Order: sequence, then C-alpha cells, then structure tokens
Amino acid sequence: MKSSKEKYYNITKNAKPHLNVLNFINLNVSPGKAVDLGCGAGRDTIELLKNNWNVLSIDKEDTESIIREQLNQKESENFKFKKCFFGEMNLPKVNLIVANFSLPFSKKEFFSDIWKNITNSLLNERVFCWKFFWKKRYMGRNKRKSNIFNRARSQSSF
Repeated sequence: MKSSKEKYYNITKNAKPHLNVLNFINLNVSPGKAVDLGCGAGRDTIELLKNNWNVLSIDKEDTESIIREQLNQKESENFKFKKCFFGEMNLPKVNLIVANFSLPFSKKEFFSDIWKNITNSLLNERVFCWKFFWKKRYMGRNKRKSNIFNRARSQSSF
C-alpha cells in the first residue's frame, strides 16, 4: 500500500505549473538560475527547465527521480536536486526563487534565518514567486496550524 506522500507525488506528478510561474515565464525574462523551494513532484521545476532555466530544486523528500524521469537530456543537464529541510539549505546566487505553498511548512523559530537565506541568494535583478496558505484557506484543516504565518507577518518581510 502506498503512503500518503507517495499518493500525493503521483497525483501531482503531471500537474500543470502554478499560475504565478506561467505568468512569470510569459514576461519573456531571459533564462538564468532558479531555485524551486519545496519542489514536490516538480510541476514548476519542469516548466522552468522547458523554458531554458537552470534549476536547483529543493525538497525534504527525495523526489529527484520523479522529476528527472520527465526531462529530456538537455533539461536534465540543467537540473540539480537537493534533499534537505529549508533550515539546512545554503542557497546559491540566483535570479528567481519559486516557493509555492512550501514556506509555511518551516518551523517558526527558523523562519527568520530561512528568509535571510532567501533574500541573500537573490541577485540584483531578481524575482520571488510565492504563495502562502492563508488562514482563511488552510487553518483548521490539519495539525500544521502552528507553522502558518499570518498575512501581516509575511508581508512585513518584504
């Protein structure tokens, strides 16, 4: 029997990229280096690779093979994967960071350091694509309540 994580990755393996990533790609920004935080099954990573970006994908689960099996040779050469928690990561200098629905899973006590790592890794001409779970959408649905940041706190980080 498959675990709930395996089921989730199988369901999301062929999911379309998030709208904010598609909108970013439609801006016709010259491809560069990107990080996909909490990449999961790679829905945003794969779209960036198909648009000639070099992508470092980071997830706490080992999803590298799920992503790599969907790539051609050139895309695979532009893809790197790191299995780690956000508090353990050391981000390279990049033009783009994607963090869709992933940062709220970090522990509150590590968020400041994680955020510094993110802001320090972004080059001068940069973009940060992200989506958080807001209370209205997510609170009360499971045990992660203590890890969710409110809108005011997250917006003050900008």
